Amino acid sequence: MKNTEPEIQQLAHFLSEFNKESDRGAALVAASILDNQLQNILVNFLIDKHESQKLLTGFNAPLGTFSARASAAFALGLIQENEFREITLIRKIRNEFGHGWEAVSFELGRVADFCRKLPWLGPEELEEEATPRAKFNSAVAILLTDLLWRARLVTKERRSLRSWPNKARSE
Repeated sequence: MKNTEPEIQQLAHFLSEFNKESDRGAALVAASILDNQLQNILVNFLIDKHESQKLLTGFNAPLGTFSARASAAFALGLIQENEFREITLIRKIRNEFGHGWEAVSFELGRVADFCRKLPWLGPEELEEEATPRAKFNSAVAILLTDLLWRARLVTKERRSLRSWPNKARSE
């Protein structure tokens, strides 16, 4: 895989580990990796200054949460509406697994309901028999693929400092 694009290598490595995870592990790891990709997309888009990093990381960073990063990326046009909806569902699934000690599964309750709302991107003839975990895994893999590429693509539209006309200042 020496000549393979770095995004493909990252995806392959992620999927080889991701598919071994328990339900709880899969939900937490998927959300974490998607959150990291949103951060990469924002870093590659915002001006290359310390203030941009402070928005994304550190104590009380305004864009320091998965939810805030997803909303910012969507508001800036860096992710599509369907991607934002899927990220929101994955975030809600993560919260179901991450905010309690009781047993949670992809097959039951709110998690299963959220998974049913995720798009099925596999063969149509297999959709009916797809388990909620299979829908989750499929949605995460496709979404991560898109976001891995997006982190590189947004660099072409990276913001830069500019001077704005201002009559009060003559510079």
